[in-house]
Amino acid sequence: MKSTISNKDLYSGIEFSTWLDLQKLWPQEEYLIKKYLNPQLGIVEAGVNGGRILLNMQELGFTNLAGFDYVPALIAEAIERNPDRTVDFQVQDAIELTYPDNSLDQIVYLQQIICLIEDRASRLRAVRESYRILKLGGIGLFSALSFESRNSSVIYSVYFKYLKLLRKIRGNDLSIQHLPWLKLGGKFNFNALLDRPPYTYWYRVTEIYELLKSVGFEIVGMGSDPQIKADRLQATDRELCAEEISGMLYIVVRKR
Repeated sequence: MKSTISNKDLYSGIEFSTWLDLQKLWPQEEYLIKKYLNPQLGIVEAGVNGGRILLNMQELGFTNLAGFDYVPALIAEAIERNPDRTVDFQVQDAIELTYPDNSLDQIVYLQQIICLIEDRASRLRAVRESYRILKLGGIGLFSALSFESRNSSVIYSVYFKYLKLLRKIRGNDLSIQHLPWLKLGGKFNFNALLDRPPYTYWYRVTEIYELLKSVGFEIVGMGSDPQIKADRLQATDRELCAEEISGMLYIVVRKR
């Protein structure tokens, strides 16, 4: 029988504890938050998991904080970690939010939330929603799984060739940028060798650049680990593609 498991199912099940065990900000996240966000203005984070990013932002001096996730159990954990209720945690889905138009000063879409949305139309809806809720001139932080970064690895490039052949034999025209989870619950996922869903979507640099621009965002800067370490994000996809790309993609946007 064909698997119908979704990424939401994974975060409610086998991946639940994996993400709750994460406590601190990643260096890349801390860099972006400190450099581009204003502690005096409100923040809404998409896909909070157990509240890791927002609770660390609170320690950095941010005070007007809110966030959402589509897994109720993760929101329950986030609320439990914030007994004073200083952060407004809600159960919501990124593709259909209840926040009013132009109501939020700053948005945080890190933790690759867009890449966990299974189909293209829903990913576009989520990005449009992020634009809708942000105030004019507001800043947003996005991260995405990087196809170029993963494809640069010899091991993964071999795996991609294997997947392409397997899909051709099966008559599956799914893009190679849809990849099954290679690890689940901290262990190798053998179903990845069978090309079983759910999938995460790995963006090419130009693709995520054009997607964000298509809904109206201005790109303030974009980069990966090398650019963040050098404190030099690039303004365009062409400039970034001319450099080394390693790790996640990070994009800073402004609503114009």
